[in-house]
Amino acid sequence: MQRPQRIRIKNESGKLQSLPDEKEYFQELGGSGDILFLGIGPNPDLLTEFFPDESCYYYIECPEYEKQIPSLLTLPANFKKLQTNDATTVNKNNFRLILYTPNKRLFPSFWEPIISKLTLHKTEIHSKKQSKSVWIPGDDNSLLVPEISKAFARADFTYRVIAPDAMRRNMLSLLKQELPAIVFSINFNGLDNSGETFFLLREAGVKVVVWMVDNPFHVISGIKSAYWKEVPMLVTDDWFIKPLQDLGATKIEHLPLATDPEIFNPNVPSYPGLANRIVFAGRSSFPKKVNFFAGCNFSPEDERDAIYAIDSGIKPNFEWWINRDKLTSLWPEPNVRDSGFRAEQTGTIWRTETLKFAGNNLTVFGDEGWRELLPKVDLRKPIDYYTILPAAYSNSAIVLNMTSPLLPNGLTQRNFDVWAAGGFLLTDKTPGLSIFPDELVEECSFGTPSELPQLCSKFLADPQLRIELSKKWREIILKNHTYQNRIDNILKFMDLKT
Repeated sequence: MQRPQRIRIKNESGKLQSLPDEKEYFQELGGSGDILFLGIGPNPDLLTEFFPDESCYYYIECPEYEKQIPSLLTLPANFKKLQTNDATTVNKNNFRLILYTPNKRLFPSFWEPIISKLTLHKTEIHSKKQSKSVWIPGDDNSLLVPEISKAFARADFTYRVIAPDAMRRNMLSLLKQELPAIVFSINFNGLDNSGETFFLLREAGVKVVVWMVDNPFHVISGIKSAYWKEVPMLVTDDWFIKPLQDLGATKIEHLPLATDPEIFNPNVPSYPGLANRIVFAGRSSFPKKVNFFAGCNFSPEDERDAIYAIDSGIKPNFEWWINRDKLTSLWPEPNVRDSGFRAEQTGTIWRTETLKFAGNNLTVFGDEGWRELLPKVDLRKPIDYYTILPAAYSNSAIVLNMTSPLLPNGLTQRNFDVWAAGGFLLTDKTPGLSIFPDELVEECSFGTPSELPQLCSKFLADPQLRIELSKKWREIILKNHTYQNRIDNILKFMDLKT
């Protein structure tokens, strides 16, 4: 006999999702006493079959779910609805809790806070004393984790670097060991897509903050729950603040990148052979690019438009592409990655064209992808960020920086690290440079690749001017733009420092 077709409703992302009604989709969460259903599924009549010995069926239900299942509004008298703010629902001895498991995918922003509250009240976590510590999802090789860890330590925090999978999988066990003051995530690392980890931490009294150091819409394109809007966020590129707020982000501020002067300083070992060289150190494309942008397209027409814009003095960045593509929604639809891919491909063109204008003195430290893009360049193997790169910056004549079009107002680590190392940087112009003095920015930046030859010739011919400007820049960087400065900003943002 053919099985009846399952009911389908729209979840919180607006996608149709089927509603299973078998008993295995009702998960016991513990507790004793009367049953409290966290969601009653599409067919309440089946609950009296699955759990026949109950005289009363207490339940909580999501309003958005109820709107789409009108029959839930006329339940039998032995079904008693509780409001989510009813104090009895969090008393761990009153109820035997049963979760309709599809809820975690249907309306996670509604259910995860409730589940977290009920889960934590079955533990002794709330009674633990909070420590002055910070948890950082990642490992010792993760982006910015070493710098942030050291900076928190200098601010008198203990820190713990936790593998992202362990953070998501073992949060309750981790909280039983220690109740930290802060969880500091980079690009939502360590936080799951439904919000379970975030709401558990928030319910436990732990402050969570996410620092978006890449394009935020690429990060949240993988998150289908709207919970991200409740997460306090910092962005390295302030262009994204308004579009994220327009989508509902509740707490968001600008926090640029910075430098660690213990790593980048003029007292590094020498790197011979670069004294008269123009240096660029960077990848031809970011790792796992093919997988991340699977299915995205950059057509010959797209390439033509990008090159035409560059030749016309325009950098086709992420904003340019979403306007050109007439993108009307940046979330939850995943097609934001299509525009992002075109901006990323434009970045390859932008960097390559700029490096072509750098002349014969150019040395590139990077991957073999540069061989195809710049066949005649002096290409050398990638160098370690923490050990060799400071010496390359300090000992070269000029270092070049090209900012990714994925960040319309963004900066890169080079905008801070090169000056801290005592080097000299020429960078493409971006509104993000407004955090520095205008007169220094004007001296050391270019608007289009074609401006670069004259600028390089000027500074190669005047080493003393390079030294003077480098000292001015370094003074400003060390005063205002170290990761220690950023930790102060983070603590103020989280209301942990006045």
